[in-house]
Amino acid sequence: MKKQEIPEIYSLLSDEELTRFGDYIRSAYFKVPERIIKLYGIISERREDIKSGKLTRKEIASGILKKSTTEASIRKLFSDLNREIENFLKTEYLYSHNLTGELFLIRQLKENGNILKARQAAGSLYKQAVRLPPGEDKYKLLSDIESEVSGMEDDSDFYKFSNSLQNESDNLDAAYFTRKLLLFQLMYSKEKLNSFSGTRYRLEMIGELLGFIGGNKDKFRESYPDIYLKYLMLKMLGSEDEELILEYRDTLESNTGVLTSQQQAGFYSDLYNYLTIRIADGGHQFRRPLLELYMLLDKKDLLFDNGNNRIHPYTYKQVIDTAIHLNEVKWAEYFAGKYSGAIDDLNRKNIVSLEYAKISRYNNDIKKSREYLAKVDYRDYIHYLDAKLFLLCIEYDCGNYDDAELIMDSALKYNKNNPDIPELFSANARRTIRLMKKLFRLKENSGDGYETGKLEREVNDEKGFIYARNWMKEKIAELKER
Repeated sequence: MKKQEIPEIYSLLSDEELTRFGDYIRSAYFKVPERIIKLYGIISERREDIKSGKLTRKEIASGILKKSTTEASIRKLFSDLNREIENFLKTEYLYSHNLTGELFLIRQLKENGNILKARQAAGSLYKQAVRLPPGEDKYKLLSDIESEVSGMEDDSDFYKFSNSLQNESDNLDAAYFTRKLLLFQLMYSKEKLNSFSGTRYRLEMIGELLGFIGGNKDKFRESYPDIYLKYLMLKMLGSEDEELILEYRDTLESNTGVLTSQQQAGFYSDLYNYLTIRIADGGHQFRRPLLELYMLLDKKDLLFDNGNNRIHPYTYKQVIDTAIHLNEVKWAEYFAGKYSGAIDDLNRKNIVSLEYAKISRYNNDIKKSREYLAKVDYRDYIHYLDAKLFLLCIEYDCGNYDDAELIMDSALKYNKNNPDIPELFSANARRTIRLMKKLFRLKENSGDGYETGKLEREVNDEKGFIYARNWMKEKIAELKER
């Protein structure tokens, strides 16, 4: 852990963990110094001021140390805080792995020859383990328990069927399937974002695993819903069968009592990311189902996918952009009002300003839109390119063609010289600017009927992502009417 860096605390601890850390340091059992408790109070209460830079490390420390404030005493204060956070995380780890720790008790009892107590401990641990939510950790633990139980079977029972041996094998398979299917999903996603890089992952055994699960659907759907959902997602990634989307959603809905809220949010996140990929590949019919999914998750409060009551900045941006694209501007405003304060990102104000600029533009308030855009400092490629492309739309509507030309040139230069931009994003930006240039030339030349029709066909036939596609279609239609 880096010492003395306050943002490190927010990246290490979720909101829920930060609250538990407060309980931890206030406990008389751990005897944490009063100055650390005061420091925690400031950090937890003034989170936004600290992250925005309004409240500095020195200002925080001076309110606690008073006349004893020196650079050395400030370093000591924050070093002590970091040490308490490390102690807290160790305590949390030991508590969360308490069930795993009980395995060592079973093994110790076995080694001491106390087989009866070892079996009793194994039975007690098994009852706790089966109540855990489905997942890799649960299956590993159950497999380990069954391994200990089968190891305690009497030698005279060697020729008899062993349920423990079978259960150990089944749960070990489940743990392997869970991890392997997740790795396949990650590999696919990374390849998709860097589809032109030339480096491909080796998806070894994917056909065999999917084939095995597909041949035992009922078993996996009933006993291992998390594995079955991962299976469906991988099938969806390799198919255009829309029935798989419905089955995925139905399976998820039918297991709300089995999966934790965090797991549900994760699986729903996989679904709307998949729909986003299909849209980027030209499946624009998926936009409305995607928005309907967002609306459903909003009602369930399952869009908080980046920790307790925090929303991932990409989710926030994607939801509003989708709503605006479908002319659901009022719902976009509602969403922005509800979630703007929940973005857990240092660029929060950047993202919020950009999205409110879009909402204002589609409410026909160009002046307000420009005011919001002026607050965006383009600190990363997503916001930079998004803001540049959005500005192009505004400049077109306002007839500022020279300004638009400068914007397009600067965006292309930035795109070319920034190696951090994934090829998928880079290609999308180049494609949109190429079409925008054609649109601007037609506008300046009062629209050529043949060329306008040619551009219309090009936009309609393009399967890849086009920024503000509906807006571009509207502008082409306007040129055709002239």
